[in-house]
Amino acid sequence: MNSSKVSLGQYEPHDQDGYDAEKNNESRVYRKDISRPFSSISSATDGTGEIIYDREHVERVRRPVVLKMTLVILLALFVFVGYNGIKFAVDAQQNRINQAEIEKAQQAQAEELKKLENYREKFNTVILSFEEQGAIINENIKGLTTLRINRFAKGLGLGDVFDKIVNTVLDVSKVNEMKNNSNTLQVLVDELLNPPETFASKYETLLTLRSTEKKIIETISGELTSDSKSELEDLHEEYNRLLVDLNR
Repeated sequence: MNSSKVSLGQYEPHDQDGYDAEKNNESRVYRKDISRPFSSISSATDGTGEIIYDREHVERVRRPVVLKMTLVILLALFVFVGYNGIKFAVDAQQNRINQAEIEKAQQAQAEELKKLENYREKFNTVILSFEEQGAIINENIKGLTTLRINRFAKGLGLGDVFDKIVNTVLDVSKVNEMKNNSNTLQVLVDELLNPPETFASKYETLLTLRSTEKKIIETISGELTSDSKSELEDLHEEYNRLLVDLNR
């Protein structure tokens, strides 16, 4: 018989003292082979049915489980730290961007306020110039008779010497000053072009004032008649009303 073969079962007689050939088939009891490889169990019996604890086998089974759990925990910790690190970096970057935008807006607002203040100062300077011009216009309207005589005398064509004497006696220097101021006012008004929104309405009023001032200059510089003084007084009244509106 080949000893390498594995026995799947055996028959054992009930009577261990003798063997009866005739009763062989009847007295034998089949026992199933319940043996298992040692590596497939974690414990063994001691022959009495009690389990013998195999510590080494349990440790071999437990180590992969513990290792897997450790790896899972480390992976979860890595993901948690990585996520929060990225989130912190993104939030910090967003905060820097928001802060930069706030500072930019504040700077733009400060520059806008500065421009507005500069415009206000220029605007007020122009208004003062128009007020001074209004006072000179008033003096010229009052001296309109003198201006008419001056022009009549110089219109006789008696020469430059005579004209100088006429200018000395009939002083019309305020007229010349008024004309020079008018040229200056045009430059000042041009500097106020493209006003900020808060000055848009006042700028339109200023343009109307400038137009009225030009009409006064044209009237005084033109041919003076008996109706000229009345016309100039009406224009000067409109001029003063516009100045009041601008000073509100």
